[in-house]
Amino acid sequence: MTDRLRVLFIAFYYPPTSGGGVERTIQFSRRLPQLGIDVEMLVPTDAKWLAEDPASVSRIPADVTVHRIKYRGPSLRQLPGDRIRQAPTTARKLAVRASLAPQRLFLPDANAPWLADVVPAALRLLKTGRFDAFITTTPPHTVAVAGRLTRARTDVPWIADWRDPWLTHADLDLSRADVRAKQAAIARLARWCVGGMDAASVVDHAEDEVRGLRPDLPLAVIPNGIDLEELAAVERHPDPDHCTFAFTGWFFGDRSPRHLLQAVADLVRDRPELRDVVRLRFMGGFPDADRRRVDDLGLAELVAIEPPAPHADALQAQADADVALIFMQDGGGHGEKFLPGKVWELLACGRPVLAMLPPDGAAARELRAVDAAIVAPDDVAGARAAVERYVDEWSAGQLPSPVLADGVRTRISRQTQAEAFAELIRSTATR
Repeated sequence: MTDRLRVLFIAFYYPPTSGGGVERTIQFSRRLPQLGIDVEMLVPTDAKWLAEDPASVSRIPADVTVHRIKYRGPSLRQLPGDRIRQAPTTARKLAVRASLAPQRLFLPDANAPWLADVVPAALRLLKTGRFDAFITTTPPHTVAVAGRLTRARTDVPWIADWRDPWLTHADLDLSRADVRAKQAAIARLARWCVGGMDAASVVDHAEDEVRGLRPDLPLAVIPNGIDLEELAAVERHPDPDHCTFAFTGWFFGDRSPRHLLQAVADLVRDRPELRDVVRLRFMGGFPDADRRRVDDLGLAELVAIEPPAPHADALQAQADADVALIFMQDGGGHGEKFLPGKVWELLACGRPVLAMLPPDGAAARELRAVDAAIVAPDDVAGARAAVERYVDEWSAGQLPSPVLADGVRTRISRQTQAEAFAELIRSTATR
């Protein structure tokens, strides 16, 4: 094997923080040492994030050193919109809204206060001379700013991992003037950050964004993916009495299951015998407005809403489902390019998929590899038809079990991606 390298990996989301944003980072930190690249992590002591799994710390390999530093920024244990909606009175709602207003002034995001601690900590570690490169992974994009500030004061090369688009994210409400103004400022900040990078890795749907910011930047396109071995080890335990449709994750931005709920309400109204058959299971964050909609539509007995759960439990819920669900809004056209990390789990989970997302988008193109039912985000009639077809197939014992092609499995494998990332690190460190 070639000489071993050592990298400092700066991340905001890392166990015990949990959620989709953790998986790519922890898989890199687990697999790079096997490829001759030792890893030390620089992460918050407490990210104050809305999903946490203390047991997930056991997933950190013993050969990965983790440096934890204090995070002094605002808490996101509850999303701002939920905090406002849950305030009991109008006066209290206004007070909560006012208390949250200063966060909107932070650039690039609410986590900006971490810069005061993470940059000095990174410099102290890099000045020891034991690192061949340092890596940042975003979002939050505060970490990219930390990378730029750090690179300006060290000769150690910087590789930026770009897990999601920064400027064209599907959850942005660009109909608002204040959002557009902030995005204009963030665009300038992003261009400044990219100007200091020595190389970058990006997921598929962020490639155009990064190339547009700096065409000459050495760039490796490394898609999101899945630990196929971990998924294969999950044994399926379905509910034999119900056809269960399951979603695990969070409804960020204006994503919502409301059109699916309406579709199921219409279906059981016209076919009341299906009230004893259909079940919807949601594990993770669920919008308050849709909780009320469940009751208003008379679906309380059909819908299970469960709190966030550890990663292993979410994989188990997907395996136990008869049909897996995914949602993605149009996002002013940006949703067509967006590829949620959930896509890769659903490709490999072996279950039929009902996908309510832009039919011509990147996520739809990927999910067609497993013959997913693709329905536009607001297409109630289309969702009803898909649900009815799957329920009838379940009742007849004819639900399909999609098998992923070998070529797709290789492309979305975390091992394949770690190998590509290791190659990028070596080429950057020796350039």
